[in-house]
Amino acid sequence: MKEIGKILGLALLAEVLTLFIDLTLSFSGSAPVRVVCSICTVGILGGLMVQGGYSTGKADRKSGKTSPLRSALLGIVGSAPYLVCWIVLLLARQSASGGFYRLYKLLCAPFLQVCNLLSADTDAGSLPGAGLLVLLLLSLVPLFCIFISHRMTVQGRSLEEAAYERRR
Repeated sequence: MKEIGKILGLALLAEVLTLFIDLTLSFSGSAPVRVVCSICTVGILGGLMVQGGYSTGKADRKSGKTSPLRSALLGIVGSAPYLVCWIVLLLARQSASGGFYRLYKLLCAPFLQVCNLLSADTDAGSLPGAGLLVLLLLSLVPLFCIFISHRMTVQGRSLEEAAYERRR
């Protein structure tokens, strides 16, 4: 239960940090700035989720909880807020009132500039189908980051070792 709180706390921290970056750089409406901002904010989310997977994996390794199912469940916890928002966005897009898109941008701050690149409008109906797919894939970033870092940590491998082995 403590691990779930830690991962959700890191997701909240990612929200606050990325919202600050998004609002700081919102003065520029240019596409290159939005692309750089998108890379940074999704990178912040990924980095914090890797840290969550590493720290919980380190504790789980000591306690003997090394199941791949546990890694997957922790990853699902990390992605759950984004997936719930994506499902509500999908439903809002199908309904007559698509005003949830504006709220989605704030609730999923790491993806705010991606949303603005896909459709700057505040109506969910203006979001293209490919855009919905992109947002779904981005919602899965925490799942993969937590799963991979947790699995590596409980197996006794560090990210530095894996990076060094790839260079050889």
